[in-house]
Amino acid sequence: MLSKNTKYVILILIAGFLTRLINITQPILEVAGWRQCYTASIARNFYYNGMNIFYPQVLTSGTTEGYIGGSEFNMYPFAVAILYKIFGVHEYLGRLVSIIIFSGGAFYLYKLTRKYAGSTTGLITLLFYTFNPYIFFYSRSFQPESTMLFFSITMLYFFSEWIDREGWWLFTLMTLCATLAFLTKIPTVCLGLPLLYLCIKKYKLNFLIQWKLWLFIALSFIPTFLWYKHSKYVESIDGLALNTLSFSYYMKYSAYFLTSLPFYEKVFYAEVFEKDLIYIGGLFFVLGIIFTLKKKEFRYIHYWLLAIIIYFFLAAKEVEWHTYYTIPIIIPASIYIGYAISNFLRLITAYKVTGIKKIALQALFVAMVVALPLIGYHKITGRYKAKRLEKDYPVQIAGKIVDETADENDLVIGCIWGGPELLYYSNRRGWVMDSNDCSIEIIESMRRRGADYFVTTKLDIIGSRVVEDIKDKYEVVRATDAYLIVKL
Repeated sequence: MLSKNTKYVILILIAGFLTRLINITQPILEVAGWRQCYTASIARNFYYNGMNIFYPQVLTSGTTEGYIGGSEFNMYPFAVAILYKIFGVHEYLGRLVSIIIFSGGAFYLYKLTRKYAGSTTGLITLLFYTFNPYIFFYSRSFQPESTMLFFSITMLYFFSEWIDREGWWLFTLMTLCATLAFLTKIPTVCLGLPLLYLCIKKYKLNFLIQWKLWLFIALSFIPTFLWYKHSKYVESIDGLALNTLSFSYYMKYSAYFLTSLPFYEKVFYAEVFEKDLIYIGGLFFVLGIIFTLKKKEFRYIHYWLLAIIIYFFLAAKEVEWHTYYTIPIIIPASIYIGYAISNFLRLITAYKVTGIKKIALQALFVAMVVALPLIGYHKITGRYKAKRLEKDYPVQIAGKIVDETADENDLVIGCIWGGPELLYYSNRRGWVMDSNDCSIEIIESMRRRGADYFVTTKLDIIGSRVVEDIKDKYEVVRATDAYLIVKL
């Protein structure tokens, strides 16, 4: 017989899974469309060009084969490519993989929270985490974020279990999860801080002579190091790199951003407090930290939060530029929020607040709790309204026309803002161009390098004079108010 809490967990997980299936077939052109199309192109290239996970390929490669180095281990797009082999190429399969992986991570977050803060806090944490608008969005996108979150949570959970109970099965699980977390996103190495805390807590300074810990470090870091070295070699093939594995790349910009007040305002207020924690969640987050400052059982969570803040500083440029780099903080924040909510009324009772003050505090508490899902719902629906995507639908339409018109080996210039979206939907290799820099001279230089088609959906940015020059000089395949396709 399932307990009441177990039933609630199952209900929340099922609800989270089913709600994420809504509009699962929509184009991957919402926020972070460039990152989604980039990841999706790697998955599709695995499918078309051979399932060699060690040699990922992108479309923004010009005349080269497009081998991309300096990137994370592409386990997520490889998993999607396996499904492509079974069911055919469908974008929604990428979203589905993200959703399934997210659900697994949410379950282990509940187990981890229950271990340190009890079942009630665990349930509230699970509820906030599952339906947090930013987690909701990125946990169904065609990106490796869900994979990173899953392995981060499971690494922290299984390591805490191993510290308490040991055993080779737990050791295997924590090592596997740690290795895959580091391979998926290199900044997850910062999560070694809470692991170090548990080691020192149990072994004191004797942790330095625990051979199993050294074995764990070796088994989790050596594959990451080897992939890093191999990825640098892949970069040398075609000269293409993403730089997500480069510590020098991260550190190069850290000093600049860390001395800039707008960085702190954007990251910690506009992104974390406003968007990630939707205002009221941020208030409960602060309360949760205050409530747990002196609680020894919460130190593991404190070091988890500190590790993510350190990561924010180390990867300051990416964190400042891309919203999804801040979402890891939502995981420990959800625990603090869960604890604050579960203990708020208990605090009122403990201090024997009565009368009007008690009613006012209870009313304030209820208003804040009710406001959380309402604000979250508003932010979620705002991201998925069709009108938000209307400006980008021409990318999909124009891309499909090119795909149906061009020969298999034709090369395409995708002119929007420098992202791979047009190339992805054209299903062709080629070049990307920023519409602000578009000119006949640049198009001609690319044509001489082998470009066969030029396609853009940014006619208003390019300007009418340049557009008319393009139409006059080249063969127009399709021209509308929304897009232009010419054969060079």
